[in-house]
Amino acid sequence: MCAGAIVQSRIDKVVYGAADPKAGCAGTLMNLLNEPRFNHQTKVVAGCLEERCSSILTTFFRALRLRKKALK
Repeated sequence: MCAGAIVQSRIDKVVYGAADPKAGCAGTLMNLLNEPRFNHQTKVVAGCLEERCSSILTTFFRALRLRKKALK
């Protein structure tokens, strides 16, 4: 969904830190941003501050799971 919105918006470049190996569409699982059948391709810069971004995501989702567990 995000990759489709990026292509439709004709965004020139996407920079991200942490990849999503299960659902990423910007070069991880597949690369919709450089799909030649679309009328626009987006440059992708992956791994920017990768360790820091990964740590932030891990901390966030761990806290979210703990919060949900505490509410049960």
